[in-house]
Amino acid sequence: MNKLQFFQTPKDNLKIQMLFQDEQALTAIRADAGGTETLPDVQTYYTPLFFPKAPVDRPYTVSSIVLSSDGKMAYRDNPAGPLIAKTNCLDPDGAAGDFWVLNVLRACADGVIAGANTLAKEPGTTFHVYDEDLSRQRKEVLGKPRQPAGVVVSFDATDIPFDHTSFHVDPTEALKMLIATGPDGLDYIQKNSPLKHVICGPFSSQAEVDRTELPRLDQEFDTIPVLVTGTGKEPDGRLMLYMLKKMGLEQLCVESPSYCTYLLQEEMLDEYFINYSMVFAGGTATPGSFLPFGHLDHPHADLLSLGIHRHNFLFTRQKIRYGVTAPRG
Repeated sequence: MNKLQFFQTPKDNLKIQMLFQDEQALTAIRADAGGTETLPDVQTYYTPLFFPKAPVDRPYTVSSIVLSSDGKMAYRDNPAGPLIAKTNCLDPDGAAGDFWVLNVLRACADGVIAGANTLAKEPGTTFHVYDEDLSRQRKEVLGKPRQPAGVVVSFDATDIPFDHTSFHVDPTEALKMLIATGPDGLDYIQKNSPLKHVICGPFSSQAEVDRTELPRLDQEFDTIPVLVTGTGKEPDGRLMLYMLKKMGLEQLCVESPSYCTYLLQEEMLDEYFINYSMVFAGGTATPGSFLPFGHLDHPHADLLSLGIHRHNFLFTRQKIRYGVTAPRG
């Protein structure tokens, strides 16, 4: 079994300078947060972070992504997402800051959503808080003794690498993994997965979920829950988020760009932390390229904060707004 890896983020050049903050909006968010605390390192090196209470039927969802200056999330010759930050030769510390912000969002979250494609591209990754100080502050300040649960989403499970590191972490490390898929995915898992699973579903309505006792992720178990919703190989994402809420997850960090686009389409992504590495990647690897919005009806965003590291990295926090439509005619 694998042990989780932790490290100390170098702090000497970590500080992100705030250029803009929407104080009115941030004050309202802090009031809605209900007395929660911010992590000490976040206050020192970034800006205090508070998040509103979750909706009644799903967790509060935030996402983090790093893009190039021209809006690309990967290079064509090497599609690993972290390279957009790591290849910024003018500011290596800014690249460390980008990964640190992702760790901040994980530290605040109860769960991390990742696509099966991410596991395939990054066989050694896990979805815990790598930063040692943030991991400790998560326990001491936020009262979250476990690492955020990892939720792997897949249409039919055929792209899930069951031998991936994240599925074989020592149980004493307090990292729980889940799989969310459709009925076709359940059939594939039952025939092909060597892992121990507990099946939750298939479900097609909230009423069916309410009649079932779901495993809680704050309890000890050595199986991997499989959340099965929808029909065929089309999972019901809204119902899946409802199940996660029922299982005790109040806030999610969504790290799959394609799933973020799906959540935007379904009006279920609440915030986007988009960092910009001042490199030019070219190509066509942009978030949501497979699912374009129309010019008359598309999500908008309010900029909550804008930070900068040296002259080479921008850090934004954006609150997503839906139902803002352009006038017709």
